[in-house]
Amino acid sequence: MSTDVRRRPALAHLFWWFLFSQGGVLTALLLPVHVLVQGILGPLGYAPVVDRHYDTWVNMLGNPLVKLYLLVLFAFAFFHYAHRLRYFLVDVGVRAARSVPAQVVFYGGAGVVTLITLWILLTTAPLFH
Repeated sequence: MSTDVRRRPALAHLFWWFLFSQGGVLTALLLPVHVLVQGILGPLGYAPVVDRHYDTWVNMLGNPLVKLYLLVLFAFAFFHYAHRLRYFLVDVGVRAARSVPAQVVFYGGAGVVTLITLWILLTTAPLFH
């Protein structure tokens, strides 16, 4: 008699780790470049910058690629933060952080904030203004 037990991969766990890792990588790559272009090169006159004028904001946010860039930057950062905070609570001994309701709260919260971000991006400026 064999005692081998076939274990299924934890697909939900893999999905959340994927969002966590991609959030960390994309935020670590894109955010410094964003700060460099908008915060340093733009004011020095080497790159176009989004200033505080309404027309500049509408022209930039009217571009669908800018909307997609901002959505990716924010959404993956939200899921990265949700995963990091949940596992921080697990590491400090909060047993409830391992439960399914905690996963719903953390990852569902990141999903809701992502949907709010999407709604803001789609309603702030019309496409191709």
